[in-house]
Amino acid sequence: MRLLVFGGWGQFGTELVLAAEGRHELIRPTHLEADVTDGGAVEAAVRAVRPDAVVNAAAFHRVERCEEDPGTAMAVNTVGAVNVARAAAGAGARAVLVSSDYVFDGEKGIGYAEDDRPSPVNLYGVSKAAAEQGVRIVCPDSMVVRLSGLFGHAGSSGKGGNFVESVLARASAGESLSVVDDQRLSPTAAADAAARLLELLDCAAPAGMYHLANQGSCSWFELAGAVLELSGLQAQLSPRSTGPDEVRRPRCSVLADTRTGPLGLAPTRPWRRALAWYLEARAEPRFRRSPR
Repeated sequence: MRLLVFGGWGQFGTELVLAAEGRHELIRPTHLEADVTDGGAVEAAVRAVRPDAVVNAAAFHRVERCEEDPGTAMAVNTVGAVNVARAAAGAGARAVLVSSDYVFDGEKGIGYAEDDRPSPVNLYGVSKAAAEQGVRIVCPDSMVVRLSGLFGHAGSSGKGGNFVESVLARASAGESLSVVDDQRLSPTAAADAAARLLELLDCAAPAGMYHLANQGSCSWFELAGAVLELSGLQAQLSPRSTGPDEVRRPRCSVLADTRTGPLGLAPTRPWRRALAWYLEARAEPRFRRSPR
């Protein structure tokens, strides 16, 4: 299978490359080679590669920046997603949109299933929810895959790292940590999400929504504690509530996977096991950051 991945030099795209090695051909243009907001450039890239599937992992990630610059958030996350899906449909390729748990408001209190109705509470979530709708309109054969609390060895090019790396860096520097304990999520290893996406493509999974998350859930405070425990680092860690001036985030955006089991796929591993693997493997030299 030939895969074309936009936004392929971040933590998710890097893991896709590793998961596809020896099995699939994967092409990942840089942002300078094909900006998803440029419909003509996207279409030209798809025509040139002639892929079997097109994965859009490009995103304007930073939640605070999305509030400050909603135009860019909608251009990259929504219009860019539609550009990629339309080009894929025109080439007869499968379209895959990488979306987010932030499409939900977090008020349900338990895990969200794939069919639960999105109700975002910030502009990043709005832009991703709109992308999901737009992609399904222009490419009915598309798959939308939602991720939560992603941590990958390549970090996030839009965020300058990930939460796990931030905890490790601050603990190593002897800093104290104050982390919110009123937001729950499904921490997910990018490697596991990438492997699951390839499994879905390999088995020609039906079009629709899929949640690619490790099993279980925790608060960000609990995740920070697990990072310290499993890494053997010591740091003063204290819980805090989300501040009134902070950008609103869903209180519980846990993702429940109800669709991969019926396809015959084995459950993903629990998030603590995935985190332990991540910490053990992070010294390996096989991961590269995005070219600038």
